[in-house]
Amino acid sequence: MWRKHWVVSMVVGMALAGILWSSSWTGQAEADVAVIASPQQTPAAITYSADVWLDMNERIVTGVLTARFVPQDDKAFFHLYPNAFAKQADLGTANWEQVLGKQREPGGITITAVKVDGREAGIRYEGKTNTLLRVPLPAKKPSAEAVVELGFRLQVPYNNGRLSYHDHAMWLGNWLPILAVKDSGGWRLDPYTAIGDPFYSEVANYHLRVHLPEGYQLATTGLESTAVITQTRPQRQSIYELDAWNVRDFAMVVMDGTYQAVSGKVGETIVRTWSQQGDDPAAVKSLHETAMESLDYYGKQFGTYPYKEYDVVKTGGFFGGMEYPSLVFIEEEFFNTADNMGAAVVAHETAHQWFYGIVGNDEVREAWLDESLTDYATMAFLQEKDPKRSQAYIRLRQGQSRAAEAYAKRGISAETSVAAFPDWKSYNELVYGRSGVMWWTLREAWGAERLNRLLRQYVSEHQYKLASGGQIKKLVSAAAGADATPFFEYWLHVRLDSAAAAKEWLEKGKHE
Repeated sequence: MWRKHWVVSMVVGMALAGILWSSSWTGQAEADVAVIASPQQTPAAITYSADVWLDMNERIVTGVLTARFVPQDDKAFFHLYPNAFAKQADLGTANWEQVLGKQREPGGITITAVKVDGREAGIRYEGKTNTLLRVPLPAKKPSAEAVVELGFRLQVPYNNGRLSYHDHAMWLGNWLPILAVKDSGGWRLDPYTAIGDPFYSEVANYHLRVHLPEGYQLATTGLESTAVITQTRPQRQSIYELDAWNVRDFAMVVMDGTYQAVSGKVGETIVRTWSQQGDDPAAVKSLHETAMESLDYYGKQFGTYPYKEYDVVKTGGFFGGMEYPSLVFIEEEFFNTADNMGAAVVAHETAHQWFYGIVGNDEVREAWLDESLTDYATMAFLQEKDPKRSQAYIRLRQGQSRAAEAYAKRGISAETSVAAFPDWKSYNELVYGRSGVMWWTLREAWGAERLNRLLRQYVSEHQYKLASGGQIKKLVSAAAGADATPFFEYWLHVRLDSAAAAKEWLEKGKHE
């Protein structure tokens, strides 16, 4: 995710640098590019299907979601993230205000029915604002599938966040009930926090049937089939069939006729950038070109993008940008000013398609993992695009990195869980700045080709899976032929007693 409140300082820095990207950049292909298998060839262990009806006047989504999975326990938990915005939720802090803005209306999701293997079950909420649903499961033979059916009613809140609307669109991020992860540490039932991306999910296959009032259109995580128009009262509806395979979540934007898309193709992927009538044509052109160029560049560096569509969509006030599989939300202001800051945001969110999307991780406890790799990829793309003018971005990150020593004295490091960061500033400077510069430092020592080859291996080994910081640390150690612990200790924890050892490790690992 790209956070708006530190974008301002970056805008100033980039303006002073006189950034103006060329529109004709093309990336260089690597000889040993890792090609990720088609999602359809590797079915996920979890399947969601849903029938969904949207009332665009009342901002209400109703539906029935069916989840099929092999139980790991005598119970399952579903995250109900929209209830973080319920009327009774305590969202009055400065950190929440930076995410949601000051003008808000509450919302939330109500579970109207629960069935397990076709039998009625009770509705049992957990969490301060009912952000979890606990579903008891009957005893089954190993590998036997459970089928949980949930009826729901979602009142979409109004704010500047991931789940909201304005007069012409409604964007649905983290809106569907989704199974919690159970890993070696047990059930991960983390609340929705103000800071960071408090999400942790496994890939799944999705099939949605969406009933939409005529005159609206969709951009989604899935592949959209041709809409079928049905005659209903009081108005006609369109029915969309949506499919997505091996994706970590399913997001959707519903738009009226003021929206239009410009399209292009990168390999086998259709890229669409959705803007509105009256937006700055130069800004839209820049965003779309960046989406295509960065998708192409990351595919050549980290492994071919495996999905058939990628949508970049203008949302409302928002707070910068937010990544979802095959779909990213981009703040509206970037569609109205051709200052190229929006291009950097699109490049960042596009990199998340690899680091969060294709390779998942615990974004609550190890936010540094996907964000650092994403921001390294962003720096690398900008450097390839225009080495001279990319320096403003890189210097910004290096400046943020130097703040880490002061945070270390307060016991705050890049490996801190999101709930432990005191504010957005510390999160940004450590998770993005310090951690991203760590990878950039390794690139300067090893060279771009060597580091990117390691990251291709990381993506290939963990595609559609969950990875950990420990796993990538081992991979770096193996590539260097020496234990990389001092390097990571110095950069992630700013342990100054590791500085000399980290420098020595870099020197030793310079040559393969």
